[in-house]
Amino acid sequence: MVPRRVSDTKAVVRTLTQTIRFSHLSVASLLGVAGLLYALKSRRFHSLNIFSRRREDDDEDDDDDAILVPGLQNLGNNCFLNVILQALASCKDFRSYLQWVIDDASETVSGQEDDGEQFPLTLALSDLLQELCSVGIRQSVSSPRQVMLALAHYVKNFNLTCQQDAAEALLHLISSLQEEIVVCYRPNKTSNLSDIMFSRNLRMVSAAPNEGGLLDLKRWHKHLRGPFDGILGSTLICRTCSSQISLEFQFFHTLPLSPLLYSGSSNIVLGCTLESCLKKFLGAEKVENYFCHRCWHVAAVKFLSVMRAAETDIEKVKSCGGDDKCDCKTSHHLQRMPWSNSYSFILKQLTIARFPKLLCVQVQRASLNMFGESVKLSGHIAFPLVLDLSLFSPSSIGLNIEKNEMSQYLNPEASSSNHGGMYRLVTVVEHFGMTGSGHYTVYRSVGVLSQEEEEEEEDCEELRWFSISDSEVCRVSESDVLSAEASLLFYEKL
Repeated sequence: MVPRRVSDTKAVVRTLTQTIRFSHLSVASLLGVAGLLYALKSRRFHSLNIFSRRREDDDEDDDDDAILVPGLQNLGNNCFLNVILQALASCKDFRSYLQWVIDDASETVSGQEDDGEQFPLTLALSDLLQELCSVGIRQSVSSPRQVMLALAHYVKNFNLTCQQDAAEALLHLISSLQEEIVVCYRPNKTSNLSDIMFSRNLRMVSAAPNEGGLLDLKRWHKHLRGPFDGILGSTLICRTCSSQISLEFQFFHTLPLSPLLYSGSSNIVLGCTLESCLKKFLGAEKVENYFCHRCWHVAAVKFLSVMRAAETDIEKVKSCGGDDKCDCKTSHHLQRMPWSNSYSFILKQLTIARFPKLLCVQVQRASLNMFGESVKLSGHIAFPLVLDLSLFSPSSIGLNIEKNEMSQYLNPEASSSNHGGMYRLVTVVEHFGMTGSGHYTVYRSVGVLSQEEEEEEEDCEELRWFSISDSEVCRVSESDVLSAEASLLFYEKL
């Protein structure tokens, strides 16, 4: 049987051909008709849903293809927010997190205010995402108005009706949710909250919690940390003396990855993959202006031996801890020895110390050319349907972060799961146009039960992919999704 979309296209082509045969058209009209025929042939209008209207005389085999998800109204250049809302609707863990916050708050939050007044953004977002997950045979359109009104209260300097960056909108949305939850939620005990500095943009420092307050501490962190929150470890390693100089942690919501470019060009290298971008982001890089005190002390011992200094002076340098507070450099014999970092080779290494439940990858397609102008990086980056992040864990480069006391608390699932780094693609956001303008569309996956599965009451779902441009929704294949020039990729942990 010929697919309905193909047959409709042939009917349009046949009608246009008869019109041309029996009418007198100008040269410009002929060129316009030729362009339309070429666009139809090359499926340029596949995302506009022109031929997706269901007919009454369609066969039962076509009913399965008519399943659609709701679109979203464009209330004034807010396509950047619409694609984020559609993306979050496909993230089960995020929907579950919102529902958990609502249920937990109703039991623990004290006060006489209604939940709608205490958690306006959380409730509006949860309701809208549940609505966007409804699947039907008729096209429907939902409104993001309530979410935008609630979000505008937290991001007053971020215009939601003016063209903005989708990745920035996601960060504003997550930050606003955290602000709403933190303000409204109060833990039962606050004895050890003063020992905690918790910020996604700052270094995290935590004192050892006492046993009595550990449960409150974990509960507090659970409210603050959402499914998108992961932790990056930044390690300074001296390759000369094989010592780990420092280890810091930093929270992240998205991983900003820069694509591989041709030298002196704004074009992405042919064959560039998401894995190669991850290796570039997490790869070790040399640090030029960092001083390794241990290497200097080793060199100082050799220098004193060559100068035939007294054994007491040599033993003093050997026994020194090598920190930045020692006074070895003021020694009479070492004044001629330069106090510099030329004795060491320092590397900075980033690792993923804690895998988030939901991984958002931001492909940085904006760059500056030689004239200081913002240009968009064009080209395709191949991304997989299943991503293995365990290849970029601390153990993959020999760091012992897993056994660190702090990281055990931050990543408790690391020791109980051997495949904790496996992720499945759920959403792809694509941008058309120039930097600072243009239009966003989104590909999102939806699990749909077939008739056989519904009768057998099984939990297995068949994934369907949809292309959504605001209110326009149409069904697409996996090959259409994988060919997109992605700006944002959403992966869900398996």
